Amino acid sequence: MNVLNYTRRVESWQPGLLSGPRDRVLGNMLDRLCSEEFYTVNPELTHEGILQALIHREEQRTTAVGEQIAFPHARLEHLRQAIFAVATLEEPVLFETFPVRIVCLILVPASEPTVSLKMMAQMSRMLMVPEIHAQVLGAPSPEALREIFKQNNPRIDKPVVARDIMRPPRFSVLESDPVSKCSHLMSVKNLQAVPVVNSRHEVLGEITVERLFRYGLPDFFAKLKSVSFIAEFDPFEKYFADERNTPAREMMEPNARTVPMDHTIMEIVFDLAIQPYTKLYVVDDEGRWVGTIDKGIVLDNVINY
Repeated sequence: MNVLNYTRRVESWQPGLLSGPRDRVLGNMLDRLCSEEFYTVNPELTHEGILQALIHREEQRTTAVGEQIAFPHARLEHLRQAIFAVATLEEPVLFETFPVRIVCLILVPASEPTVSLKMMAQMSRMLMVPEIHAQVLGAPSPEALREIFKQNNPRIDKPVVARDIMRPPRFSVLESDPVSKCSHLMSVKNLQAVPVVNSRHEVLGEITVERLFRYGLPDFFAKLKSVSFIAEFDPFEKYFADERNTPAREMMEPNARTVPMDHTIMEIVFDLAIQPYTKLYVVDDEGRWVGTIDKGIVLDNVINY
């Protein structure tokens, strides 16, 4: 199914919208998208109720995705059919700290939770192409803006894949970095695992909290029913003795799970729920780390979307 099946005539295409605070822009888009006819078909919904749902979603986590693009969205009880609007702004508007000039506003029924994710995924892929991005910003009329989307044919009958829900790379250590740098990152950022990368940003392995906790413990420790008879033993003595001289490459576990950008949502869930992986590291065609997925990201983007 084409994304354009969810448009509502000219109201969905809003080029050259006046800029302003984020919430005012969202309100202006709703004014155009949701006409009197809309509220007649969806009598349980109100302008203010929809706007507050959009604002609430933004307060949980910004829907800006980079490249001056944002996808504010809401799942609504009593909405009869999914609809969306695309607006371009004369001046950038801040979504948290991210400047945005292309706003794709999506409203879906609560009973169709994956529609918004699929719409966002397909439109995001389209808008990330520099030539299309420039065409959208330069569209002089609603008809011209719609024609750009029609020509590029974004469809939602494709599966959600890793590139659609991954988050950009953030924290990592180099293979030559001391383990102390990794443990500090874990503590300050509340991380369960940190990837070890080389200068090309290829993932060589990962260091997990469990690996750090177990470092230096004697082999028999895991088999004990009680530690009362060795209560004076310092389990971190070896860690503190060796950490300054231990590079990350020697502490890492080499079985970090790397996946391609077209890894499907079913494969992602299998890796995280059935296989013993804390994180999935998404890599491009050249093997470079471009994104990360963990259970929290899946919950946030799919189940709670």
